[in-house]
Amino acid sequence: MLYVTTRDNKDAFTAHRVLSANTAADGGLYVPFRLPVYEENDIIQLADKSFGQIVAEVLNQFYGARLSGWDVELAIGKNTCKVAAMSHRIAVAELWHNPTGKFSYLVDSLYSAIHDAKDQKTTEWFVVSVRIAVLFGLYAMLVQQNIVPLGQMVDIAVPVEDFSAPAAGLYARKMGLPIGTIVCTGDDNSVVWDLLHRGTFITSGVGASLLLGIERLIFSTLGIEEAEKYRAVVEKGRGYSVSEEQLPILSEGFFCAVAGAMRSSNTINSVYRSNQYIMDPGAAVCYGGLQDYRARTGESCITLIMSENTPMDASKEILAATGLTYEKMVEFVKL
Repeated sequence: MLYVTTRDNKDAFTAHRVLSANTAADGGLYVPFRLPVYEENDIIQLADKSFGQIVAEVLNQFYGARLSGWDVELAIGKNTCKVAAMSHRIAVAELWHNPTGKFSYLVDSLYSAIHDAKDQKTTEWFVVSVRIAVLFGLYAMLVQQNIVPLGQMVDIAVPVEDFSAPAAGLYARKMGLPIGTIVCTGDDNSVVWDLLHRGTFITSGVGASLLLGIERLIFSTLGIEEAEKYRAVVEKGRGYSVSEEQLPILSEGFFCAVAGAMRSSNTINSVYRSNQYIMDPGAAVCYGGLQDYRARTGESCITLIMSENTPMDASKEILAATGLTYEKMVEFVKL
């Protein structure tokens, strides 16, 4: 696969370059020149494949690698991702069943399996591509566990952070995965909420990784000329805004919500009491955003919530929210 950048869609770059650097010489983010597309029959065939096989196939398309399902399982483990069904047409994707208890383990391990450079950190696009591959694998798991009928649309609830998770949902949907609305949730000062709901935000004081993630969104939805306009605004630290005609294009298929720490604690408590399930704070934030989305739209599509860190990392917060003992919490997390 060849790549271009968000600042130059004419010069092409190899997958090796994308694996070796976060940005091109022009400062732009790498994006695929042409995405692979999964037709209806390709989606049907996912149901007969393992999570490792699917992740390998997607990453092979992005990087021309020769990973097998065995290679992926050797790198990240056979059951590193699990899906837990809950009430109200919600499922949680637990992406932390590994030695570190963090989703980043999958990214780093798969990067090492594909790229043999020693002591080099994973690149920005590689994070997005792993997220895309994982979404394809998770969809197959939903079908295999009879949570979702094959071919049915699924909403996803993801954290905003550097926008890599929402971007992965966007690209996976463009590739043909049946993803409906991407519900992304940030804190009370979410600039993504301002952008997707109001069409404007102040760029000064925003983290560099998030600014670049937003650049990818603008490039992918509004084109390179608008991305150039955005970049000029960012360089001056000014406010960026889109027109009334552009906003529906930019925000199509997205819903952004905000949820603070107090709401996360309340959600952890209510989910435990209603489902006997221990949810990590990051997933609880996403759950809160999903509640806002459903309350506003009345939508009830099956939704997959991303849980990227083991609840054990937030044991103090969870014990305070649920009233459980530490021993009882350990039992729940191991279920």
